[in-house]
Amino acid sequence: MHDECKIMKEEQKGDQECTQDSRLARVPRYRAHIIALVIIAAAGVVCGVPTLPEPFGVDQGIYAYIAERLLEGAVDHRDVFDHKPPGIHFAYAKAFFVFGHAMWSIRLLDLLAATTAAAALYAVGYVSIGARAGAIAGVLYLAFYAGFFDWMSRAQPESWVNLMFAAGLAACSCRRVPQGGNRGPVWLAAPLVAGLFCGLGIWFKPTILMLAPVWVFPLIRSAARRERERWNYFARDMAMLAAGAAAIGLIVLAYYAWNGALRDLYEALIVFNVRYHSRLGLLRGWSDFWRALYGILRPILGLALLAVSGIVALANPRYRPAAAMGLAGFALALGTVFWQGSFARSHCVVLLPPLVFLAALGTDRSVRLAWNLFGRRAAGERGITLDVVGAVLTAALALFVVFGLIQTLAQRWTKFRAVASGRVSQVQYYASFWLKGAPGKGGYSFQDLREIAAYLEENTTPDQPIFVWGFRPILAWLANRRMPTRFCFRYPLTRANDPRWWNEFLGDLDRSPPEFFVVVLEDRGRYHPETSKDALEHNGALSRFLHERYVHDRTMTDFEIWRKKKER
Repeated sequence: MHDECKIMKEEQKGDQECTQDSRLARVPRYRAHIIALVIIAAAGVVCGVPTLPEPFGVDQGIYAYIAERLLEGAVDHRDVFDHKPPGIHFAYAKAFFVFGHAMWSIRLLDLLAATTAAAALYAVGYVSIGARAGAIAGVLYLAFYAGFFDWMSRAQPESWVNLMFAAGLAACSCRRVPQGGNRGPVWLAAPLVAGLFCGLGIWFKPTILMLAPVWVFPLIRSAARRERERWNYFARDMAMLAAGAAAIGLIVLAYYAWNGALRDLYEALIVFNVRYHSRLGLLRGWSDFWRALYGILRPILGLALLAVSGIVALANPRYRPAAAMGLAGFALALGTVFWQGSFARSHCVVLLPPLVFLAALGTDRSVRLAWNLFGRRAAGERGITLDVVGAVLTAALALFVVFGLIQTLAQRWTKFRAVASGRVSQVQYYASFWLKGAPGKGGYSFQDLREIAAYLEENTTPDQPIFVWGFRPILAWLANRRMPTRFCFRYPLTRANDPRWWNEFLGDLDRSPPEFFVVVLEDRGRYHPETSKDALEHNGALSRFLHERYVHDRTMTDFEIWRKKKER
């Protein structure tokens, strides 16, 4: 084995050495896999456990309320409206069903999904380069997902899109698995499995269709290995992939057709999103483009810089196919963020898989360079200056990334230990979660939400509905109360202004008037330039309903609470 390595070094005179491959060849593959997966699982614990007590944000509150209604027997989009695909609602419902009706259930499922995505990235890295690159990619994914994306940005559809994307890419990459120096067995069902993951991902967010072209890279390489009929081989793989995605789509559509909700699904996902939700027009020139790009990459700047070393690896034949795949994945992921137009931090989660993959390639490349230089020095040879500079720069960037991660994780663990030990009360802990200004001035304070929900729950019975006019369905979830209409937040009504939807909404309120009518104040945003209070006053029918049948009860920070008048 040593002689073979020596011959390869003499022939290649570069960094395509077999030193690492020789070491791995002495270790059973299953042991290397177990070690890598244990490291990734440990990273999940270290990075993810402090996130478990974190509360819901605005979007998570919407998904949680809808999930509870689904568990009660409601049909998604027919009985509860959201313009998001149903995947995220069913994921939340499954978490509540399995782990219990608590916020940590969602955080736990989200952490498990992230860890599984990291394991899939390990598989991609292992097949593309080696076990070391795969393990680095998996650990970096968990570290940046849990460490640099806040409580509002996690447990979003993009988190599950990443899982489906990484799992599908792993399936395609494992179409033919390297075994030492030999080709491994052909996994004929790999494209079909990838298609199933694609189909699932579509129902979390269709943006996976913009990411899935990356899967073509390993499928083309697999087809290219065949001596004959390689393009027929590739066409069959693509047909299997499409068949898997179509199978999931047919199952979902059959569910909606069986429950008479196909029209509701179409109006929410196609009509509303295409006609109203997608028309944001936030970019007006190159200055806005660069400003948006800076805002996207700033939270993960260290990772983006480290990924540059992976792009540089395009110059090396050993890394070129993997680096090209990672670069294409990053371009497509960045395209999905710009295509959506809002530049919300949660949308940027899709950038993580290609960035951590490129960063892992660059780091693995530097380790190989360092090993080569050490071997040359021991043999009395001179190292290549460019190799030295590349290895040093990558090492410096890696240290920068590690230092930032340690700082972030230390802060998270300090906060977690404080609340877990009781040194900080739940009130104090939840009061630290607020966004966009101070409470009472348009901010999002989770502790305020808890206090208002407690007041609503204390002053109603379980069979009495409440209604929240704004973007806070989480109040109904926290108060364990239902809303009398499927329009659990005002966005589809005020964004579309569809007369049929308004008539349905007002009819629901008239048939089952809620005990409390809560109006959110000072909640202007990117999607809704007027406050919920202004939108209510501008709609004559809704304003009359409120003032004729309700009396002002109190105002609590950013919420105006109205109580139903007693019947005489």
